[in-house]
Amino acid sequence: MDLPPRTPLPAVAVPVFDWLAQSVARQLHVPVALVSLVDVAGQVFPGLFGLPEPWASERATPLSHSFCQHVVTSGLPLVVANANDNLLVADNLAIMDLGVIAYAGVPLQTDAGLTVGSVCAIDHRPRQWTDTELDDLTQIAAECSAELHSA
Repeated sequence: MDLPPRTPLPAVAVPVFDWLAQSVARQLHVPVALVSLVDVAGQVFPGLFGLPEPWASERATPLSHSFCQHVVTSGLPLVVANANDNLLVADNLAIMDLGVIAYAGVPLQTDAGLTVGSVCAIDHRPRQWTDTELDDLTQIAAECSAELHSA
């Protein structure tokens, strides 16, 4: 699967997505959580919690800083215990610039079933994600997808 074509994704806060990102951070005990939308030009964060500046104000990163792009292209969750040891993402600039070491991302889908982004939890240290944490993340991603459907 390819990334969606370039579209004018707005890099603006959406209160319900910010609240859901905060819910991810609280439930999974992570310093950073994002609701991302991804296209060929990059990713934007209508929902975020804990992202450092200047990224938090910009609410966007290029694909060079995106683990979420792999969730979109595969349509499947991506779980990384230690990014430095994972061949798929080891060269991603988010490791150095954003401190992304552990990552768990679940697809965000439109009502037509297209994967357009992800809901993700990020830790700055290696971490083994539990089944309960991944279930919680999947449930919140379903809530985010439902919000997309109603928008």
